[in-house]
Amino acid sequence: MSIFVKLFQRRLTNSYTNKGVSIFCHILLAALVLPLVIFYKKEESLLFINLHYSAFLDVFMYHITRLPEIAYILFLLALGLFTQKRFFLAVAVAMIICGLTIVLNKYFIFADAQRPFSWLTEHKVSFHHVEGIQHHKNGSFPSGHTMAAFCALALAGFISNNKWLQFFFFVLAAVSGYSRVYVAQHYLIDVYVGSLLGFLIAYIIFSLFERIFKTPYWQQPMIKL
Repeated sequence: MSIFVKLFQRRLTNSYTNKGVSIFCHILLAALVLPLVIFYKKEESLLFINLHYSAFLDVFMYHITRLPEIAYILFLLALGLFTQKRFFLAVAVAMIICGLTIVLNKYFIFADAQRPFSWLTEHKVSFHHVEGIQHHKNGSFPSGHTMAAFCALALAGFISNNKWLQFFFFVLAAVSGYSRVYVAQHYLIDVYVGSLLGFLIAYIIFSLFERIFKTPYWQQPMIKL
């Protein structure tokens, strides 16, 4: 863990971080998935992903799909303690905004948006149920898990200032989003919009704080090793 933290600290020697790899990966993903969202019905893409399953994927996706609930956020906040003060503040604000956006969408704006399980049971459509997954009926749009995953992992990538870590965190976020459709918890469009919102929140808040708080005080680490 200490080696991992030192890697992050060594990369934070410049005033601005390099977000190029993360931005490129997210734009590429958005461009590739958009045609699937536009030209295929959400039920079709749901069943295509859900019905391509295996025993290994069931176990893997079950654990991946549960990570954003708390693991990503705790990891990010813990990591933030060993980075610059302005980055820790950006992380805290971005995750708060992300959380409020999720609550606002799920319980107010799109509270009646039905999840796949409602459609599947109503039309008696056979689907693959991953053992241990408890399906919900409402609050489908956008995917809160995906939003939290993309926001937290994009922030971790920005903080690292390391292209390989940015790519790794992007892949982890993408797999988290895919898992939500695999376990029939969300439609592809829910995940797609959730990923865009999560990344945009992370990028806007991080970039804003990076430019506003430029004094030596804010560029000092929260905790020095």
